[in-house]
Amino acid sequence: MSVTLLKLAEEGTDSARAALFGELCRLVTDDLDQRTTPELTIFAEVTLKLYSDATADDRVRLAQKLSNCPDIPDTLAKKIAEDDAPIASPLLASSPVFSQEDLLQFIQELSNAHLQAIAHRPDLSSEVSDALAQKGDTPIHRILAGNREIRLSRDAMVCLVRLAAEDSKVRDSLSHRSDLTPAICQQLLPMVNEDAKKRLTSIIQGALSQEQLDQIAKIKNLRRELGHALDNNMSLLWPDAQRAGATPDELVTLLLQDQRFNHVVELMSLRGRIAQKAFKDAVFNGKLQTVMRTAARCGLQPQTFSLFVKARCAHLRIPAKKGSSWIGAYAAHLKELEASKESRCSDFQANRKGRKSEASATVSSRLAFA
Repeated sequence: MSVTLLKLAEEGTDSARAALFGELCRLVTDDLDQRTTPELTIFAEVTLKLYSDATADDRVRLAQKLSNCPDIPDTLAKKIAEDDAPIASPLLASSPVFSQEDLLQFIQELSNAHLQAIAHRPDLSSEVSDALAQKGDTPIHRILAGNREIRLSRDAMVCLVRLAAEDSKVRDSLSHRSDLTPAICQQLLPMVNEDAKKRLTSIIQGALSQEQLDQIAKIKNLRRELGHALDNNMSLLWPDAQRAGATPDELVTLLLQDQRFNHVVELMSLRGRIAQKAFKDAVFNGKLQTVMRTAARCGLQPQTFSLFVKARCAHLRIPAKKGSSWIGAYAAHLKELEASKESRCSDFQANRKGRKSEASATVSSRLAFA
C-alpha cells in the first residue's frame, strides 16, 4: 500500500491526487481508533493539501468515518464542515470536536441546509438553539421542536410557539416535549387536539406542588401586570414586581416556570447583596453555604428553593437526585437562623428585664433614703 501511495504522490496529476486522497483516507480510517494524535495531525495536514482534488464520494466517506472521532484536528473538521451540506452533515450533526462557539460561528456563516444538521445535535446549548430558532427556516424549526435530547430555552420555546400556530408539524413535535414549562403549555392549549390538551394539562398540574398550584392565579395576574417589564434586567424588574405586590418567591417561581434560570441567579444576587459573579460561581461550582446564605437573605421559602435547586440540576445537566441534599440542608439552615434569632430576642428581653429591675431597685432605694 505504501508503494502505491508513493507512486500516486510522485505522479502529481489531478486524478492521481484524487486517488491518493481516497487511498490515504481508507488507510487511516479503517482503524481510526488505533491512530495516535501525531499520526492524525500528519494525516490532517496531508488531507487538507489534497482536499480540493478529492471526489465527492471520498469526501462523504471521510466525513462519515470522522463524525464521531474526538481526536481529529479541528482544522480538518472545519474544512469538512464548510463543504457542501450533504458532505458536511455527518460531522455537523455529531462531531465532538466542535465547541458551542464553533457552532454559533457556523450558524452565522453556513447555509440553512448545513444548519439542519446542526439542529439534530444532542448537545446544543441554549445559546445555539436560540440562534438556530432565530435564523433557521421551517425545516430547522421542525427539527428543533422534535429534538428531545436538548432543553430549549424560554426564547426558543416562545419562537416555536409562534410558528406552531401555522405549522402542524412544529405544533405536534412541540406538544410532545418533556421540557415544556407551564406557561408554554398554556399557550399551546388552544392550538392542539383533545389528546394533546390532556397531556399539556397534566404537565401544568404535575409541574408544581399543590401549594405552588394555589399560587398560579396570582402568578398569572403578575405575569399579565408586568407584561413587557419581564424582559427588563433584574434591577428594573424587581422594583416593578414590588409595585405589583409580588414577593421574591412569586417572582422566582414565575421566572423558573419560564426556564429563565440565569435571570433568577441575577435576581438572587441582587436581593441577596452579593456580587453577581461571585454568586454565579457559587451556584455553578456547588458552593452550598454561599447559595443558602444568599437564598435566605432573599427570603426564599424552602419550596421555592427546591424549585431553584431542581432548575439548577436541569441547567447543569446533573442528576436531579443530587439536589436533594441541598434542599434538606436549606431547610435546616432556615431553622438554625430562626433559632438564632429567637435566642437573640430572648437575650435582649432578659437583658432589658435585668436593666429594668436594676432601675426599679435604684428608684426604690432613693425613695427609702428620702
